[in-house]
Amino acid sequence: MLTLGGDFLTNCDMQVYDTYTKTQQGQHHKKSGIALDATILYPSERHIPVASKKEVLPLVEQRSILVVGSLNMDQVVRVPRVPVLGETLLGAGSLKLVAGGKGANQAVAMARLGGTVRMAGRVGIDPFGEQLLHALEADHIQTDLIVVDQAEASGVAFIFLTSEGNNAIVVAPGANMHVGPDTDSRQWKRIMQAMSQAQALVLQLEIPLETVKQLIIAGHSAGIPVILNLAPAQALPKEILRQLSVLVVNESEATLLSGQRVETLEDAQIVATVLHSYGIPTVVVTLGSRGALLVTADSAGKVQRIYQAAPKVQVLDTTAAGDCFVGALTVALTEGQRPEESLRFAVHASALKVTKFGAQSGLPTREEVLASYYSGH
Repeated sequence: MLTLGGDFLTNCDMQVYDTYTKTQQGQHHKKSGIALDATILYPSERHIPVASKKEVLPLVEQRSILVVGSLNMDQVVRVPRVPVLGETLLGAGSLKLVAGGKGANQAVAMARLGGTVRMAGRVGIDPFGEQLLHALEADHIQTDLIVVDQAEASGVAFIFLTSEGNNAIVVAPGANMHVGPDTDSRQWKRIMQAMSQAQALVLQLEIPLETVKQLIIAGHSAGIPVILNLAPAQALPKEILRQLSVLVVNESEATLLSGQRVETLEDAQIVATVLHSYGIPTVVVTLGSRGALLVTADSAGKVQRIYQAAPKVQVLDTTAAGDCFVGALTVALTEGQRPEESLRFAVHASALKVTKFGAQSGLPTREEVLASYYSGH
């Protein structure tokens, strides 16, 4: 049952359980919900009616989701196609500057979808750094853990955007590569303190890999859920991966970790199951326009493989679609939603993202995602 936004969804042949639902003020109400017990779900197999009655119950204090990651200024140029080596290609229109960076994108996605978010990272002492901080603050994200680096420039991403909405991206990480205990012990200490108070820790790989490893270990030791989006793709040892709560990968990232190509849904099921067997409680493989697959275990230890197709949309810009997915999935899971509802919510959120231009500028609101979720598509 999805209780996002306060609307109560039910299904048949289910068992009662408690969940939390967001109020419009961004806090939680506790209410009785109905949970579907299923091994694998496909969109055609379920009908989710919306109950008309809402309950008003005591508020529950909400802790913040901590994001440690990158902030980049995206420089976007529209092109008929990606240029080949040695070619000069005339683009269309003028250069667009859009706030981005995988860490910041995921933070903004979560904030717009109802999460309380705190972000740690680094920007340069330059106009881009100021704009990136203001963009986060505009979405009510706590930025007290973001440091202005005195030596490095803000991170920048150069994005070629085709008319089909596809992109090719090169990142100059700049200050992002200074996140870690070796470069700023004071910031690191504050991140560790914040982690002890966080509801969950969300990570990506646009900051130093060694920093990410230490954060995963620290989060696991602190007993908080650690969500890792393995992007850009880099290998991590099994002893680190098994300390995650949730791993989110796309086809190429799943291929890197498993050594097996992921081209079909069946491939994704096999690879996700293998990664789950490493000891990762929840593994998600995103499949672009085909949706996503989630593998986890139920309370009895039985492996569940849950597939969610994506709604058909008009694609304008795929930039940050994966970040939107991670943000939506994290918000739903931290609200106590069951895996199948969390997956559906994330797929619908990322589908909406590709209909809009820009990384953070194109991220949808909670209301927009709920409208899509409830549409039955």
